[in-house]
This record gives sequence, C-alpha cells and structure tokens, in this order.
Amino acid sequence: MIIWRVSTVGFLVLMALSHSAASDSHYGNPITVDQGWSDADRAFFYFAPQGSPILPLDYFLALEQPASEALFSDRAFLKSLGMIYWDDADANPEGLPVGLTVDRGRLGTEPQLGMNCSACHVTEIRVGDAIVLVDGGVSHFDFWSFMTALDTALVVTAQDDERLRRFVDRLAERDHLVTEADQITARLQQIISDREDWRRRNDTDIIPGPGRVDALNVILNQVTAGMLERPENARVPDAPVSYPALWDAPYLEVVQYNGVVPNAGAGAIGRNVGQVLGVFGQVDLAEGTLPLGYNSSVNVTHLMALEERLETLTSPSWSDLVEAGALPALDPRLVEAGQVIYQRQCASCHAVIDRTDRGELASIEIQTFDLGTIGTDPAAALGFAAREVVTGPIAGRQVGVVTGPEFCEVTHGNAVLAHVVAGVMLNHFGDDRRAIIQAAESVAVSGIHQRLVGLGSSIRSALGLDVDDKPVSPDYGTMIDAMAAEGLPQDEIAERLAAMSGDSSALFNELVRDHFKYHGEDQTCMEVLQTAQYRSRPLNGIWATGPYLHNGSVSTLADLLLPASQRPTQFAVANSRFDPVNVGFVSEVSDGAFVLDTSIPGNANSGHEYGVTLSVQDRLALLEYLKSL
Repeated sequence: MIIWRVSTVGFLVLMALSHSAASDSHYGNPITVDQGWSDADRAFFYFAPQGSPILPLDYFLALEQPASEALFSDRAFLKSLGMIYWDDADANPEGLPVGLTVDRGRLGTEPQLGMNCSACHVTEIRVGDAIVLVDGGVSHFDFWSFMTALDTALVVTAQDDERLRRFVDRLAERDHLVTEADQITARLQQIISDREDWRRRNDTDIIPGPGRVDALNVILNQVTAGMLERPENARVPDAPVSYPALWDAPYLEVVQYNGVVPNAGAGAIGRNVGQVLGVFGQVDLAEGTLPLGYNSSVNVTHLMALEERLETLTSPSWSDLVEAGALPALDPRLVEAGQVIYQRQCASCHAVIDRTDRGELASIEIQTFDLGTIGTDPAAALGFAAREVVTGPIAGRQVGVVTGPEFCEVTHGNAVLAHVVAGVMLNHFGDDRRAIIQAAESVAVSGIHQRLVGLGSSIRSALGLDVDDKPVSPDYGTMIDAMAAEGLPQDEIAERLAAMSGDSSALFNELVRDHFKYHGEDQTCMEVLQTAQYRSRPLNGIWATGPYLHNGSVSTLADLLLPASQRPTQFAVANSRFDPVNVGFVSEVSDGAFVLDTSIPGNANSGHEYGVTLSVQDRLALLEYLKSL
C-alpha cells in the first residue's frame, strides 16, 4: 500500500493547486539574459538525460491527474507544481517541462521519464508582464508534491477500472511495447511497488514545499537503504534545504551547504554522480572484474558535458534585466555606499569575485563555520555527519573500490556514498588503470576523511607524542582509552579532544560515543571524525536566489538584514513574482500556496545575524550593492 499519511497531505495540496493554477497568457519562450550560454547549451542543460529513470515514459504520458481525467502531463497542471517550459522541438519533441527528460534505465530497453538538474536549477522571474529565465538558479519546482501526485495518480489508476481502461487505450495509441491489459496492470503494480519503496524510505512529516528538498538525506536513503537493500538505514528527511545556485560552482574549492564535497581532481564529476544517485539513479552493486566498478544508469558522458557547460555559466546581471525592461535601474550612489558597507561587514566571509573571470577551477577558497558561530538551523549539517549505517553487501570491500581499507559491518553513511560514487565512476572511465585508481581514491578519501589529516600533528603534540613533518591521522582510539583510564567521563573526553584540535565544527562527542558503542573492526571504522558546519560563498547573483539561508527560511534579503526575532515566522512560497525593493519573491498567501513555518524544526530562521545593527539608510545601500553583484 502507498503511504497515505504523507500522500494525503500532498494530494489535498494538489487539489487546491489544480484549481488555483494561474492562467499563463505568455506565448513563446521567456526572456533569457547573457550568462555565457548559447541556446544549444541551454537546451542541453534543460533536456539532456543524466541517468535518472523514474518510470516508463509511455506510462507517464498516458497517466491522468490524481483528481481529474485530464492528463498528468498537462502543461497547466505541471506549471501549478512550479515547473517551467522552454519550447524546443528538436531537443524536446515530447514537449516536457524543463528538467524532465527522455531517459534510459540501466538496461536501456525502453524510453523512461527522467529528471535532470535543471528541474531544480532554473529560476523564473516575473516582473509586470515580463518573464525571465535565469539559468543555474533556484527554481520554484515543488519536487515533493510532484512525486506525491505521481504516486497517487498511479495508485488511483490501478484501483479504478475506468481510469485503467483509458490508461491502457492511451498506451495502445503510443505503440507501447506491451499492450495487453493484464500485462499492463501487472507492470503498473510493479511500478507502484517501486514508488512505494522510495516513499517509505523518505516518509516525513516535514513537507519541503516549492524550491526545497532534504537532498542529502534523500541521497543517502537511496544509496544506503535502497541500493544496499537495507531499509533500516533509512532516515527521515526532515532537514529541507533550498536548491543552491549552480553558477561559479566549478570554481569553488568545496560545494554543498555543509562544504563536504571537494571540487578538485575527480570531485567535480563525483558530486554530479552523487546527485544522480539520489535522484532515481540505478546501480548494480554486484562485484565484477571488467570493467571495474559498478554498472549503473548514470550517464557519465552527459554529466561531464554538463560540467563543461557549468564552467562557462555566469551569474545573472541585474543590469541585463534592466535592459530587458524587467527591473528598475540601480542607484549608483547607493551602490557605491553599499560597497563600502559590504567590504566592512560581509567581504571577510563572502569574497567578491569577477563574475566572468573566476580563475582556475576549484580555486576559490570557501570558509566554513561551526554551528555555534553561524547559528542557523543545525538539522541539515548534523543529519549528514552523524548518520550510521550497516554496510550489508559491501562489507569487506575496499572503501575506494580498488584501494583503501575494507568496510566493516557498520560505518558512516557518507563513506558508503563515496564508495558507490567511486564505483560508478570506475565503471565508466577508460582503460588507464592508474588514472582510474587515483580518481576513485580521490573521491572516496575526500568523502570520508575530509579535514582529518592535518589535525594529527597538533593533537599528537598536545599529548607529548612524536610529531613528524608529514601530517598523520590521529589515533583517537588510543587517546580516548588513555583518558578513560584516568576515569574521565565521555563528555569530558570529548571536550579535551575538541580543545586540542581547535576545530569547533568537529563532532568529538559523536567520535567518543562511537568508540564506546562499537568494538573490534566496527570500532575502527566508526572512529572517523565527522564535522558539522555550513559554508559561505561569493554572493554574485544572490539577488535572484531567494528565499535565503541554506533552508530557505528567510523570505527576502531585507528580512535577512533584520535580527532573527524580527524576521517573518511564516511566509508563502512558490510565487515567481519578484520584489525588487526587498529583493526576493512576493509572498502572497492564497488558496493552494505553500506556507513555510519557521517554528518547525529544520525550518528555523535563526542565525546569520550580520548587518542587523545597520541604520535603515545603510541597509538600503547594502541591498542596492547586493543587487549589483
């Protein structure tokens, strides 16, 4: 059975949305601005499959809406879920919205409905009658309601004889591979079962709403619970984050809100593979010899081509939208005054970079901040760092697939993710064994031991142990046992280790707890220092990426410059109408609108209280400068 507790909530929202979907009088494609891409680049980004099959394409196109006989693929219905359209008959002959693709499964036997990263990373901005698309931005796509509606539509089709008859008839019109009603019904039930498994892994009371998803937990659920076939590894995705802007991403040394994914070396393609694994990617974890690694649905060729295009993608310029007649001109005097304030208040964390000349790839240093310092909602950072999983079928395999130590029965979730990513990469890369091993090792080691090497010397020195010139990983087990022998309780041991390292984002309390919880090989595997942190990044194009903070809990930049106690505690999300004064999207509470409640854990709008003591005039000047970035 489908999990109706969550589905019913989404179904009721969808009913409201389907009745309140605004008519769109705009014909033809929206306005685009110069972000370094040609129309061909844009079409590739919008419609190229990445290896994320959801269900057979013909089944999707034959499906009706949950509460209507109208097709699920109806443009107005999908627009009500925040999807947008770019008409290109050559790149998109099925007329799908941006981000839905014609994909192939791991076996490649028939066309599948797929999803690529543009579903979440194209911003629609409406000002007056103008509609502008910003590539690589933050969409208003309501992924969760889309999936809820899709699951519900599949179930009601299987349960309603008339719906099922119409569904079968439409499949026959599309020359589908299987046209016999009983065979279609059997396959429909299998699809429903697969979708039910996904929803069960991701069952949650925290509905993300438009423009958000708990990406890290969904990815880890897919890999550690789904691919390992260990349902006990699933965790509730209760820490939704905003879809991040993609421009400049290849030039940052680390990405993700918690700064755990390095870009250097194989990191860039690794992060893209990881994203596909979390969005319906298929992987066969059976061990083989040639080719090395794990066979998967991931289209690595397209991911590499996508990464090349992201290297040329620049942030949107406010002035370009002014020229297009979509935004008011900036006040140069306010911009100049705001620049001075920015240098004083913001630049130490958010470096100013040239939006078109960003230097070498992975070269922009990114600062990270511990949870106490930044003060924003901790759920996303803690959920990723503190997850423990059983390794199941990969127990005993090497962490880097062809290199590194062996997995124990229990390990950290991010270690499994790094392992599977490395395995998929190995299976797709060429015959240069040395390059393959280096790539796998780069992804696996950086994913597991990030920020570990380098702390070793300072800790060993503090304990009076020998210090080599080359940093070494600290032997935490010996240190913890020595302190325990002195009679120190666990919390005090954690405090001492934290004081030695000077790293306030390191979760020494988790490390010490795991030391005493696990034994033997499992203890060794679990004694890896995890960190809980958030990163800062350059702010070019920040004006187009609201709502703000990692979890989208602050509606506008003007609100972000207020103390947390004065920020709105509730606001509506999903409106693409832009507010050029407060800098964000208009919050209009209407029938069907999703209202973000910041009192819910994971949604907190606290923290990042910088610039909150500025005068009204200085805040206006700073806002004007932020528009110019």
